[in-house]
Amino acid sequence: MSRENVEIMRRFHETFNRRDVDAWLGLMHPDVELVPITARMEGTVYRGHDEIRRWLREFDEDWELFRTTPLEFQDLGDHFLVLGTWDARARTSGVRLDAQPGAWVAAVRDGKITRQETFTNRAEALEALSLSE
Repeated sequence: MSRENVEIMRRFHETFNRRDVDAWLGLMHPDVELVPITARMEGTVYRGHDEIRRWLREFDEDWELFRTTPLEFQDLGDHFLVLGTWDARARTSGVRLDAQPGAWVAAVRDGKITRQETFTNRAEALEALSLSE
């Protein structure tokens, strides 16, 4: 497993959780494609840093808290799989979602994330990678 890729993915989650947007985007290629869970359900892909900044501002308007907890890192050659959980609290309703399963699939090239997609469980992520458990 590439230590460099593990560190990139670890920092991806740390900087997202801190909302250190510049550091977070610094881990991503300028032409990155980001598919967060809500976008996946809508069939939306955010391309490039400007679209991702806009998405994050809108996302944070809806969520008072949204924190990811990566627990397992798997380097799959062309892709990287991170398994863990996420916790969230809706800003308006106050509804809490605690320890929800999450899986994140990323493509990393030349030290930058070129694509990242979020899934609600390991099976969906492995299916997207054409693998099985």
